[in-house]
Amino acid sequence: MKRIIYIAFLICAITCNFTYSLHAQVRMEIPIDLIIDDIYSFLSETQQVDFEELSSDLLELAEHPININTATEADLQRLRFLSPQQIDDILLYVYRQPMHSLYELQLISSLHAYEIRDLLPFLKAAEPTEEKPLYWKEIWHYGTHEIDLRADLRNIETNLPDPFYTSLKYKFNYNNRIQFGITADHDVGEPWWVKHKALDTKYQTLNGTYGYDFYSGFVQLQDFGHLQKLVVGDFRASFGQGLTLNTNRRFDGKTGMIIAAGMPKEGLHRYASTSEADFFRGAGATIDCTKGFHLSAFYSARKVDGHVVDGSFPSIQTTGYHRTERELVGKRAVWQQVAGMNLTWQHKHWKIGLTAIENILGDTLRPTPNYYNANYFTGTRQFAAGLNYFYHNQRVSVFGEVATAQNQQWGWAAVTGVRFYPISDVGLVAIHRYFSPTFDNMLGNAFAENSRNNDENGLYLGAEVKRVRHWRFAGYADAFRFTLPKYSIHTPSVGYDVFLQADFYPMEALQMAWKVRMKEKGDKAKYQLRYQLRWAENGWQLNTMVEGNIVSMESGTTSQESGNNTITYGLALAQDIAYTFEQVPITLQGRFSAFHIRDYDNRIYFYENDVLYAYSIPAMYGIGGRLYLNTRYKINEHVALYLKAAHTVYADEWVEKQALLNNRRTDIHLLLRLKI
Repeated sequence: MKRIIYIAFLICAITCNFTYSLHAQVRMEIPIDLIIDDIYSFLSETQQVDFEELSSDLLELAEHPININTATEADLQRLRFLSPQQIDDILLYVYRQPMHSLYELQLISSLHAYEIRDLLPFLKAAEPTEEKPLYWKEIWHYGTHEIDLRADLRNIETNLPDPFYTSLKYKFNYNNRIQFGITADHDVGEPWWVKHKALDTKYQTLNGTYGYDFYSGFVQLQDFGHLQKLVVGDFRASFGQGLTLNTNRRFDGKTGMIIAAGMPKEGLHRYASTSEADFFRGAGATIDCTKGFHLSAFYSARKVDGHVVDGSFPSIQTTGYHRTERELVGKRAVWQQVAGMNLTWQHKHWKIGLTAIENILGDTLRPTPNYYNANYFTGTRQFAAGLNYFYHNQRVSVFGEVATAQNQQWGWAAVTGVRFYPISDVGLVAIHRYFSPTFDNMLGNAFAENSRNNDENGLYLGAEVKRVRHWRFAGYADAFRFTLPKYSIHTPSVGYDVFLQADFYPMEALQMAWKVRMKEKGDKAKYQLRYQLRWAENGWQLNTMVEGNIVSMESGTTSQESGNNTITYGLALAQDIAYTFEQVPITLQGRFSAFHIRDYDNRIYFYENDVLYAYSIPAMYGIGGRLYLNTRYKINEHVALYLKAAHTVYADEWVEKQALLNNRRTDIHLLLRLKI
């Protein structure tokens, strides 16, 4: 333990010394994928978001930048790291006078140097141009074609029957107005060829697999007169605050809410991820009905995973794995049909929307009875409806949604919030949510403590301050209460979650951050402290992270035994070094990390760079070290190669204690990108 602490301080000291000893007059441009990694690492600080979708959207923006002189509020909202105040300030500046250069962003007081750095790849300053008629020959000729071939060899030492993960993607994009794509995916351990086979009774059928395990495709048309968007194939749908309908995976985590609280969801959007859950398959359209009204309607019919026995199943499986006989039995065994609509009225500062959905299952959803799920939805049909609103005027935003959903008893829920900017460098946000015990909407996913919007009453207060020169302070305090037992919490309970972050920017190339988080939920309290140092200049990037935590858990199962606390700790450090060559189109990025974490509750997550569109946030648990190397080689403007090799080693004493079969794990990820 002492050696790990010594190494942590030694790495910090060497990094600081190296940082200040290197100076250059000209900074090289940071690669776009590293900027996206930086954005993601902030958004996922407390909750995981779908990096594949996030990176795909941002890379599309980088390839087809937004013209800042013609940008709308909806255009800038696609950059999820911009606050409503920053969007207003940009639009106001452009309204007064068009931008001739993106360097003018420095004149907007609410934008700081590090934010402008992240903005530059996604914006351009150009003269407004008239929209030209579409000709199909030009569309095919001037559109971009992209093919991504990925192959992973995972956990080499265990000698798995099929250790390969593979995926294939093809995407076409013409100026973001016409898009279509195809995705195929095959997970580790899944068979390549399995015919349909009856196992025992008529209820048990081994579903077939032919080639890739998962196939997906979409066609999306956008901005064709009154037709704002048309999606055919696989898509996602999210409206308002997500209480009635939200199939996106938590783009609104607690740290993200500090910046973009209340931002309305994006409506219908094409789906190009390899994840096999949280999407619709059918068709949907959004139409501009004039006078500020916009109508969206969609229909979806697809089979989802569920282990059906005698016409009922306990839950929808979302892992997407079909490796074992049991998983193959439940593979796409349940029909799910969803029909929905949204009518939104927008006028000046107001946006008001009404959403209604009908969810129909082919078999009865009947959760296995347990202490925490008495009020979960049971049945074959569920209707949900909600009213959402958003008001924004200069320094104040008011937003919320009220919804009801059919259950064993009708339940209701509400999310209400306000964001206020007393001055341009200070942002305050307050959000209250209430989900009644009988509210359980299968397709809703609003801001909450738990992943399920059921039986929760909470108040979130957040703040961001950039008033002090070279400093940025951000934080939130979230208090919540449950009137019924929850998973791993057997009694009604209360809890809190407090997060504080201080960022220091002494120079453009250097950033230091201190993060503190304290959370108590049920009988467990966790205290975390992280220090991070980043430096980027002249092609070099250094990133040092050190995190420690303490978990206090009340032990004992009876009232006489309660009050005895068990205290455990965890410590981890990571050192990244990256370099982008100036003469050769190669970027190298590597990391060494070490961890000493004896209890699973003390596990620590460090976001890792990976190949394009991929992400990795492994849980560091145990005693050991990890090393990985990323390589990006842009062979020419049409071909790029990405490679990641990672190796984890566990200490012998930990292997013996946990009875592990192997103390090593090696993974290799390879992606080839072809773009025309």
